[in-house]
Amino acid sequence: MRGAVWDGRELFVTDRLDLRPVGVGEVRVQVLRSGICHTDLSMMTPHLPQLPIVLGHEAAGEVVELGEGVEGWSIGDRVAVGTQTPCGICRECLRAEPHNCDINWGFAPNFPFLLDGAPVASFANVSSFAGEILVKASQLFAVDDLPPEEGALIGCAVSTGVCASRVLGRVRADDTVVVFGIGGIGVNAIQGARGMGARVIAVDANPGKEAVARQFGATDFVLAETTQDAPTGAAALAQVYGPIDVVIECSGAVTAIETALRCIKRGGRVVLIGMSRPGALASLPLDGFVMGGEVIATMNGGALPDRDYPELIAQARDGRLNLADQVSGVWPLDQIAEAIAALKAGEVTRALVDMTV
Repeated sequence: MRGAVWDGRELFVTDRLDLRPVGVGEVRVQVLRSGICHTDLSMMTPHLPQLPIVLGHEAAGEVVELGEGVEGWSIGDRVAVGTQTPCGICRECLRAEPHNCDINWGFAPNFPFLLDGAPVASFANVSSFAGEILVKASQLFAVDDLPPEEGALIGCAVSTGVCASRVLGRVRADDTVVVFGIGGIGVNAIQGARGMGARVIAVDANPGKEAVARQFGATDFVLAETTQDAPTGAAALAQVYGPIDVVIECSGAVTAIETALRCIKRGGRVVLIGMSRPGALASLPLDGFVMGGEVIATMNGGALPDRDYPELIAQARDGRLNLADQVSGVWPLDQIAEAIAALKAGEVTRALVDMTV
């Protein structure tokens, strides 16, 4: 089987991967398309606890084998794959907080692959940079006629961005919302907020992102000045666009985070979604927050897949969410390095890999 493996030094494509047999409650899925997320790039470090590893966590595919006890699915079903696998029995799950479950995001070691007979780890319960994957049946969501390029985005870019606005941000009609970082997550945060009737100001250091931001519903665009300090940038945003009710920070850049923390109104809400570099620290203006304010961060935008994914898929199918224009290009697996380079350079909204060629 073909796939891309990260060994701590390089990401290499190989045809020597094997997959263990399907287990109870599991489904084997042929991956048709995989998205590439900045989170995958942030994992490309020699310090990951399990190496080698198959990265990738945005997948759309086709069911090819059902494990014992799996019901409701048939061979050939087209599906989107989610990352969450809460155990359902731990303290956090029983408190209705599955996002705090220790195994929910693939933190528990799992080695479904073999490379030349040696174990290879999975990532985020998915590992969509492999031609076939083993997932729990609970991770699957029917996409029917939604193209695989679009279906692959449901599990991260779409659900994280939209739910960052609607679930964590609790955006309301007539709110003023600022979105920092106009990539795959950011455009969906914009769509999520606009769908609730909010005014959305997009902020990015790349002038080429203005057209993208407006295409997905931003009413205004601010070109971030990379040399500007956070207090100055925050004061300018608040003066022109305030009162700012909600900020969705999707870039992970420390200066952007510190600007977000300073530009909201008293009692405003800051949602942190972007992945920062390891060890990064941001300062919090306590004198402002003690008067009222909220900072919240939860992976996948606080989405509950059983509740949110079917609705997101329905909205994509009937045109209420624009997924097609997020797909900047589809690369064959052998050219995954070129796709990653385009993502790093800010040339794409979402880069996808065709895992069938």
